[in-house]
Amino acid sequence: MKKASLNDKLEKEQEKLRKLGEEVLKNGIPLTQDEAFMAQNRKVDALVVKIIKKQERHRKNQQER
Repeated sequence: MKKASLNDKLEKEQEKLRKLGEEVLKNGIPLTQDEAFMAQNRKVDALVVKIIKKQERHRKNQQER
């Protein structure tokens, strides 16, 4: 997957997370107690890790040249 598409996907997933968070808070529920919010949060976290690992691999490859 290309870096731009990973970043685009991250933005979309972060927007979903933000909207879920707003709804949960509006309903007076702590964020950590809402399963849908926490599942979306894990999805965003996984994408962030993927992007960081890709950046690290790219940086390592650049240093080897």
